Amino acid sequence: MRCRILLLSLCLLLPAGRELNAQNSKEELQQLADRYYDMRLQDRVDNPIWFTVSKLYDRNHDTILILNNRHPGKVTDARAIKGIPFFIGSDRLLTRNSHKAELWNLQTQTGIYYEHVKDMKALKNNGWFVLHYNEEADNKVGMYNTSGKLLQSVDHATRFIIADDDRVYVITKEENGDSHLVRLGDKGKEQLYNSPREIRLLDIYPARQGIMIHEQVPGSRAMGVVYLDLTTKAAYPLQDVLPVSTQQVFTETIEGGNSYFLKVVVDFEKQDTSVVDIWYGNDYRLERKFYPHPVFTYHVWNPVAKQIEQVGADSQAEKASLGNGRYFVSVDRSLLQDYIIASPRLKIDIYDRREETYSLMDTITAHAQTMLYPSPGGEYILYRKGHNWYAYHVATDTKKIIDGNGLHNPYFTPDGKSVLFDGDDGLWCYNPKENSLSKPGNFEGCKVTILNGISQTIAYRFHRKTFDPDKPLLLRLYNRNENKGAYILHRNGRNETLIPFTGMNIKELKHDEDYTHFYYSEENYNLPPRLVYKEPGKDATVLYQSNETDKTILSLKQEIISYTNSDGILLKGILYYPLNYNPSGKYPMVVRIYQIQSHKRNRYPLAEFSTKNRNGPNLRLLLEKGYFVYFPDIVYGDKGTGLSALDCVHHSLDALEDNPCIDKSRIGLFGYSHGGYQTNFIATHSDRFAAYVAGAGNSDIVRSYFSYNYNFKRPFYWQFETGQYEMKKSFNEDKQLYFRNNPIHYVDQVNAPILLWAGKKDRNIYWEQTMEFYIGLKRNRKKVIALFYPEEGHAFFSQEACSDLSLRIQDWFDYYLKGKKEMEWIKKVDRLE
Repeated sequence: MRCRILLLSLCLLLPAGRELNAQNSKEELQQLADRYYDMRLQDRVDNPIWFTVSKLYDRNHDTILILNNRHPGKVTDARAIKGIPFFIGSDRLLTRNSHKAELWNLQTQTGIYYEHVKDMKALKNNGWFVLHYNEEADNKVGMYNTSGKLLQSVDHATRFIIADDDRVYVITKEENGDSHLVRLGDKGKEQLYNSPREIRLLDIYPARQGIMIHEQVPGSRAMGVVYLDLTTKAAYPLQDVLPVSTQQVFTETIEGGNSYFLKVVVDFEKQDTSVVDIWYGNDYRLERKFYPHPVFTYHVWNPVAKQIEQVGADSQAEKASLGNGRYFVSVDRSLLQDYIIASPRLKIDIYDRREETYSLMDTITAHAQTMLYPSPGGEYILYRKGHNWYAYHVATDTKKIIDGNGLHNPYFTPDGKSVLFDGDDGLWCYNPKENSLSKPGNFEGCKVTILNGISQTIAYRFHRKTFDPDKPLLLRLYNRNENKGAYILHRNGRNETLIPFTGMNIKELKHDEDYTHFYYSEENYNLPPRLVYKEPGKDATVLYQSNETDKTILSLKQEIISYTNSDGILLKGILYYPLNYNPSGKYPMVVRIYQIQSHKRNRYPLAEFSTKNRNGPNLRLLLEKGYFVYFPDIVYGDKGTGLSALDCVHHSLDALEDNPCIDKSRIGLFGYSHGGYQTNFIATHSDRFAAYVAGAGNSDIVRSYFSYNYNFKRPFYWQFETGQYEMKKSFNEDKQLYFRNNPIHYVDQVNAPILLWAGKKDRNIYWEQTMEFYIGLKRNRKKVIALFYPEEGHAFFSQEACSDLSLRIQDWFDYYLKGKKEMEWIKKVDRLE
């Protein structure tokens, strides 16, 4: 006898009888998911009294609730909207649905309606707002006051932009193809500029009274740039001083004078269309074979003076302005690329425009935390190399080690003379001139994060971070050992507790500009999200409790399980008990693995089934269906990724031996992506699971090691040597290490049914890794079903695919862990010829 193996591909039709059962079961799970929702808070606190939250259901998120902090627990009103709502003045709310905007008076409960509106925005300072109408209303842009009265309007608008000074710039396109630029403000409507070309984009610099106008060159992809002096209304085309075709131009200001730094895309590298595609062993720009790479030139342009100067002549190096017009950072990302780490080592040069010379700042190994942080004005650059932070003084080409440990993110004062670091155990103040470090905030045992700093991305791995010394610092303190957080206001050297240490999961802390009104969402594993209002020095007030009908979750039981792996490392796991469990009963358990997961212990288990459930079984649905669910931590040691995961998981199960409610013969294992690889491997070595589900995971790490990853756009061996797999050695250095941790080499040892799945458009983990494991299991006559979704990638997005996968995984565990044998699509793999 042999097992009949079933390969399911979603491009094939299932038997008709299954459709009815699937629909009934799918309806049940979807109805369960539709009961509950998450919350999202409005982005800004513009009103001291009123606030809105969005309700995020599994399949829709178009409902907002309107709340008043003077009436906690009461919902004033609700709206089904599209886009972002805006508070207008002190007592009005502007919302929009598909084609209509509404200005709602919150006091009188009356509204003004505007038909055919496709976009809207609010001005920051005067309570006015802008509506952009659709074609049925001539694409009009109108500016309205707080009462909803039309003040000014322009027809035939293609888009509008609100500048930092609250002036509204409107681009129009007339029937003859001409474009006009019109400005709306409190002093009226003003025609600024006309062009026979289509205006596509504006860079507005109110402080300089200037605009960079980007125009489409007819019949090409090229974009022309014109500088408009708002004082004189004079226009200065870039083409007059830079007579080349420009595909794109990125502009930014330079301190002092009237010059701008231009990053100009002059062309895109031509793709090779010859009969043969040649790959060279010394090519470290492989990503350019698949993605057209822009060719840049860099310039300093003074439009009014009609002067332009190229910054450096080397075409491969990227340039970033330090903001002072003289010094520029120069980096060739590919120069030291070897694909052994996620990002290449970087040789950082400083280009001196006045002297036309380069000087080496440093060579650093790039990783997730490697950034360059220039001061305002560009006098200093701070960066981390290895375990040390350095301060580089640009003008003197000197650098000093900053004598401190646990420093994370540097925030400069606006004058660039002082720096605040957040980090481990405290808040640190650094004086770059004196090279001195002090500790104005001591928070032993906590990771400190500055939440209200200002971040600006300048270029690749080049960020400017500043803070406003005239405002308090908003700090988050996180105690890793206790998984608790607190929030404080730090001003004038003193700390004021805003939210004391709590085990709750605090999300989306919002505040007004004066730091007098705070709103945040808090939740826990047994508490649905709720909106809390807080004023400094006063007690917090719960304004709104979501999911009030979810009474079951209040009695959810959770345990934090402690265990050690074979290397003696202390780990933790989160164990959830089935909802409404009976202490005298026995229940199956699903173990979900990835890496470290125990910090997620305070998340509300929201039921998700379709579009929000993109990568496997949902915790809440499993709990509702009578399962224990376990999330054990996994770390890696010298034995390799797979064997380390096996060791951690087995020790985590040992820690549950004394729990009489878990049926040890009915345990399933699930993993997705990297967890999918670990599940594949554990399935080949363990006898402690009754069923497996593995999604989008590697099955042959040697093949994956020698593959090109189209998601990361580079060869994939870095992920194994220095990335997520943490093998710490190349394949050539220790082939047996890779062989010992390779699931496909042990596929004949799988001894429990396994469900595999992948999206056939996965550009991260190639879907044929799943097919290969399926073929290996099929050859060895193992119980396996593989699901291949033709239109999905690494994570799923379509509602149909998400709900189908959710249902089938639930079916699989019900079939093998609960003995529910009515699923025909699974029965086929159990039938013998």
